[in-house]
Amino acid sequence: MIRLRYVILLSAIVLIDVTCYDFLFAQGQNLRNLQPSPYSQQAAPQEQPRSQPLVQSSQNLRPQPQPQQPQPQQPQPQQPQPVVQPQTQRPQPQPQQTLPPLDAQTIAADPHSAIRRLLAANVRRRPGLSDCTPNVVLAWCHPYGGLAMATDLGNQPVYAVGALCWNIPCQGKTLFRINGDQVNARVGFDYQQYAGSFLAMLAFSEISPDYEIKDGNESRTLVRLIATEKHNCTRGQNLGLVLAGLASYASPDEQWANLFGETWSLERLVAEELTRRADQSNVDVTNQLLGLASAVRAYQVAGRSFTGSLADAVEQLETYQRFALSIQNDNGTWHPMFFVSKGASTDADAVLYASAHILRVLVYSLPQDQLHDPQIRRGVTAVAAMIAKKGVSTPLSQMSYRQLEGITVGLHALRIYDERVYGTDYSTLE
Repeated sequence: MIRLRYVILLSAIVLIDVTCYDFLFAQGQNLRNLQPSPYSQQAAPQEQPRSQPLVQSSQNLRPQPQPQQPQPQQPQPQQPQPVVQPQTQRPQPQPQQTLPPLDAQTIAADPHSAIRRLLAANVRRRPGLSDCTPNVVLAWCHPYGGLAMATDLGNQPVYAVGALCWNIPCQGKTLFRINGDQVNARVGFDYQQYAGSFLAMLAFSEISPDYEIKDGNESRTLVRLIATEKHNCTRGQNLGLVLAGLASYASPDEQWANLFGETWSLERLVAEELTRRADQSNVDVTNQLLGLASAVRAYQVAGRSFTGSLADAVEQLETYQRFALSIQNDNGTWHPMFFVSKGASTDADAVLYASAHILRVLVYSLPQDQLHDPQIRRGVTAVAAMIAKKGVSTPLSQMSYRQLEGITVGLHALRIYDERVYGTDYSTLE
């Protein structure tokens, strides 16, 4: 009797165990069915490349205004628009592929096509306003000016110049501060590297001075920024890029008073820069030369003769042009120490940085006929080849500032060369 009860009890335990296992197994299957593998998810559809130009009608392109803010005024045709571009598709993502091979030999054989190819390949590398500071966005505007694009917090495309002017936060930081009639562009880490950097970029990009600047509920135009830069001119300060900007926005005959009541003009700015000892080992010297070259060009456009400080500026530029070509390496590059050293370096980023800045001064300031000089061609080839090696897959936010500016100033130098030598129209760039 006891054995029979034992057998019955053992059979019941086995039956319960099997039933529990089946239940738990079934629940495990259900749990796994509720958590599909990521490899089984359908891939996102590939986006089609945009066929329309980056700059479109201002009726379709406006920034997202803050609540209860008025819409911006209709900008002039040459102005970038601080705008969000509505699209039926998701915005173009950062390119993930590297630039197709473009070596020095190919560039030297056809620099015009190579430059167009580099500018077109890099134009899609939009800085994200959520992870890029104002100085990064500003640097990205050098080669593309009003065509430079960024993406806002909603990953929507906006014009980079417009985003800066409208004080849309870039990594939480804004560039402008309005105080009455004064419009100050912040200078320092993450902002402008030098006073006048933003104004110089606007001048090179031919942005109209009536373009709008915002700071909260306050609204002014670039006219007030230009007036503030004039007001802040002070003897002994680094004014190279201020001169580069004001040369486009002030006439040779214009005079103004600074914050100390002193009388200033373009000619005085030139004289002050000629007496300032710029650091020959870094970008300070090329910024100074860029300012002097901009003033000389402004006087040429106005049909004015070169006398006094302007004649000295012409002589200074010619001296530096000859010296720059005398210390150029055989491969077309320059030493990272700018005008202090000559020779090769293993720091590729530093070589590109210095070579880009020196080349930009040369292609901007040299007479038209000297741009065909073999040394200039070698410099163009070297800078283009170094940029091509960088590819386009690295996000701008992951670059050091020197890496970024080497690329952007290099592209700007190539664009200036292409415009002056081949007459290329960069009003649109696909």
